[in-house]
Amino acid sequence: MRRAVHRSLLALFATLGITLASSTAANAHYVYYADLVWSNADSSRCVMNRSETSHGSTGGGYFRGDSMSQAELSAIPSDCILPWERNSGWLAEGFIIYKWYVDAQGDGSWLICDRTDQWYFNTEPASTMRLTSTAPAGGACGSGYYGLGNLAGMKDGNAWYGWDVMMWSGSHLLPDTSFAAPSAPTEAPPGVNDDNVAPAGSMPDTMPVSDSNGKPALDASGNPIETQILPEAPTEAKSLSTANAPRHFTTAQNGATIEEVEVLLDGLAR
Repeated sequence: MRRAVHRSLLALFATLGITLASSTAANAHYVYYADLVWSNADSSRCVMNRSETSHGSTGGGYFRGDSMSQAELSAIPSDCILPWERNSGWLAEGFIIYKWYVDAQGDGSWLICDRTDQWYFNTEPASTMRLTSTAPAGGACGSGYYGLGNLAGMKDGNAWYGWDVMMWSGSHLLPDTSFAAPSAPTEAPPGVNDDNVAPAGSMPDTMPVSDSNGKPALDASGNPIETQILPEAPTEAKSLSTANAPRHFTTAQNGATIEEVEVLLDGLAR
């Protein structure tokens, strides 16, 4: 038997659950959210999900998503086994970069700036599968408010758990144009609930795409371009399809092995 668990680890800030940390300078704070998205009935197996957005080294945005078969050190230790390495291909990770758009009438909505077009999997035994991406200085889709939706999954035998559960990290003004800031977001992306989570099946299949200036991208006929949000579900044949991507391996203080891949995301409409 399995059960879904959504336990908040962080205090929520403002209406979209924004948490600011290390706010010693305008470009030194970040927005993040993490939670336990699945555990076995006896709490013997867990999937943690964490998403983070900051200005990054260029000022245009840094995005990070973690799929973890462990609890964070700040969590209750009994929540799950700390740490628990998964076999190659048993941790899945992907993310979606959202851009907030406000039309001439003042109505706002989220567009898809970019997203991973495939799932990334651990190629060696690891407890954390991490994706990172750094946007160009002007932002991947112009200046304004961005948000990150992080997707995670963990395999145990032949079954996937916590699959397609998205963690929403709130919104962040990128680059820092505080003195001429556009209207702030008034809602979370479609499918995201009050717990900053988009459970499996809650998100729409497609959403409109942002162009490089943060406006809806249009096709040759002037119609909005939409994109599929989620990559196809993993199969055994595809589970190690990204094995040749550059990888970095580190060991956390709690002994967890972290496998990290930096992906290039610079906007879908270029």
